Amino acid sequence: MNKFNDFSALKALKKEMVENESSGKNIAPQPQKRSRTVIHKPKELLEGERMAKERGLCPGCTVTLMDSNDRGILRHVHKDCVEIEIDGLLFKSGFGEFVVNNAEEDARLLRGVGVSHKRKEQECDRPKAIPNEISIDLHIEKIPSGYDAPKGFELPYQLEYFKSILHKYMKHKGMKISFIHGVGDGILRDAIRKEIDEVYALSCFWTPGPAGVTIVTIR
Repeated sequence: MNKFNDFSALKALKKEMVENESSGKNIAPQPQKRSRTVIHKPKELLEGERMAKERGLCPGCTVTLMDSNDRGILRHVHKDCVEIEIDGLLFKSGFGEFVVNNAEEDARLLRGVGVSHKRKEQECDRPKAIPNEISIDLHIEKIPSGYDAPKGFELPYQLEYFKSILHKYMKHKGMKISFIHGVGDGILRDAIRKEIDEVYALSCFWTPGPAGVTIVTIR
């Protein structure tokens, strides 16, 4: 009888141990391994963010190019230039070639969209004031998207920009445009003067200005 009682006690003890294990009472919690992924930003991106912070530039803000008054959106800031989106195209520009638009002024202009159609038509019919004299820098780094000019093809790029400016202001008789080509070897200077003499002689004429400058007057 004592043997059966001892066996029953062992069975009860084993049953209790099994229940304790299944309930997790005696199972020590296993520490969870933490996985940490370190993402290193490209050096160029970090340098661009630093330049943007130092100059107070914010990607997504609206800017205006100083030489053409074209408005666009600042998309990327690099170490030596920025990328501006104008009409869906990206152009590279130097830091000194644009100004950041005033956010309050832009908001005021947006609020004015709801004016009457009659007022809009009057504003459209009103001619825009054009200055009598402007200066255009033809150095490749000063031309919008000039950084995209293939090496060795800077001169054709500069001439195309020169002609685009002439076409833009050709209707404004008496206007003077000072083209800054620099002293250098005189290749760009001779090229734009030859272009005026051979192609645009009936529309404008040139006169030498200060060193490195040719002044074009619209007839």
